[in-house]
Amino acid sequence: MFKNLAVAYDGSDGSKMAFEKALELKQDFPDMQLSIIYVNEDTQESVGYMNAGDASAPVASASVDSTYAQFMPFGIGENEGNKVPRDPLERPAEFSKHMHNSIQQQLDEKNVKANVLALEGNASKTIPAFIEEQKIDLLVVGNSGKSGLQKFFVGSVSKKLLKEAACSVLVVK
Repeated sequence: MFKNLAVAYDGSDGSKMAFEKALELKQDFPDMQLSIIYVNEDTQESVGYMNAGDASAPVASASVDSTYAQFMPFGIGENEGNKVPRDPLERPAEFSKHMHNSIQQQLDEKNVKANVLALEGNASKTIPAFIEEQKIDLLVVGNSGKSGLQKFFVGSVSKKLLKEAACSVLVVK
């Protein structure tokens, strides 16, 4: 049976169902190690402009190569010298604190012992790396709920994890 279980949690309805399923598994198999992981994908965005004929449009990218970043105009994304205000929960430290406290509170309510861990970066890349490093046997994820064109253009993290994870993956619907 599985010895190391991880659940990917982002607060969405799908991840909440995955979380509940992981708690059920932990209660059925108390010796199993449980890790609840969440990913902070909030990184400093670099903004530039893409020219198309007579028009130009702002383009934001969280992963602009430093070779190109040097060509970004100074002050893009600022409003009269002040940065655009952001909701405090969007700041990386606040997001991590909020997620950790929320997850830990749910674990305490159910009297379940688990590790609550924050990962930094792109979820579809950092989660498989975590799985290999921690020797996870089973990853539990929620279904993204995307369908049709949205899934075609955006893709889903759960689909990427099914392909990239080095362990069994349980997708909860």
